[in-house]
Amino acid sequence: MAADKTLDFSSFDTNLLRTVEGLGNVVIIDAMMDGAAALRNDFAVRTMRDKAALVSVEFQDAFKAASDSFEGRKGATIRSRYVSFTEGDIDIEIKMSDVKELYRSYLGWIIAPDRSEAEIRDNPFEVFFIRRIIANHFAFIRTKTAWKGAINNANIGANNIADGLLVKTAASRTSGEIVASHVFTAATTIDVTNAYDQVNGVADLIKSTRPEMLNMELECKLSQSVYDLYRKNRRALFSQHVGPGEKPTELDDYSNIKFKIDPGLAGKSTIMVTPHDNLVFAGNEDPGTYYINIVRQVKSWQLTVRVSLAFDFASPDLIFLNDKV
Repeated sequence: MAADKTLDFSSFDTNLLRTVEGLGNVVIIDAMMDGAAALRNDFAVRTMRDKAALVSVEFQDAFKAASDSFEGRKGATIRSRYVSFTEGDIDIEIKMSDVKELYRSYLGWIIAPDRSEAEIRDNPFEVFFIRRIIANHFAFIRTKTAWKGAINNANIGANNIADGLLVKTAASRTSGEIVASHVFTAATTIDVTNAYDQVNGVADLIKSTRPEMLNMELECKLSQSVYDLYRKNRRALFSQHVGPGEKPTELDDYSNIKFKIDPGLAGKSTIMVTPHDNLVFAGNEDPGTYYINIVRQVKSWQLTVRVSLAFDFASPDLIFLNDKV
């Protein structure tokens, strides 16, 4: 504690800018993708160039392989969307106490027994700082941007920096890119009397319109509250067989469809079934689209980090969902 009182942070802002700019802003990309690592459980995470195809060759090949095993049919083709990035600013006010606290974390990181000299050399405090700031901000991006984001340059906050999946799927339904046969007309209210059929209704669309996908591993994305309604309705429907604590991991009638409770859908009644890799978080690989600025105030610094990112779905042909947004 006493040690950091002797440290001089008066040039912290200058050192931070010099370090980031000296690395050609690549450190911001790396920091953003490090932060995005937490998204891998729910999204394919990639760095890409703007306007690149979101359906990767590997994904296309995997889909065809799955299709070929279905009654010997030729692998079906799937349409690809193309990534379009938006730039968002992370605006943070940092107090001296925050910098000192992060520096103590940095010292703990340095003395870890498995830390190599090369790692320490490649990660001066300024790099550690920017990585930690951006990684921490991804908690908000996960819950506020991924699904519910809507670009609004007039407001601040993670929900305003990019369009999320609800905005993008709604636009694609309106344009016809997501065809009507992939959209289930939901009940006005999803509740304990109908949630079981509401979930199955989305899955049934796959059986009737794209049955080859029943040979693929799929995820049913929904909120915790909708999942709990499903459990209660299922228990009421099959009271002789389902116990009160049972938490199904897959749909009863579709063993290839696993439940995936998504924190970004909190408060929403959206139900979506799609392959894991069809939902994508992409970071722009062009360092020129990233930016950092830091301004010293009397008792703090005001930091702005501009990032370039996108949440999207790779192919409309692999999206099945209800009409709740």
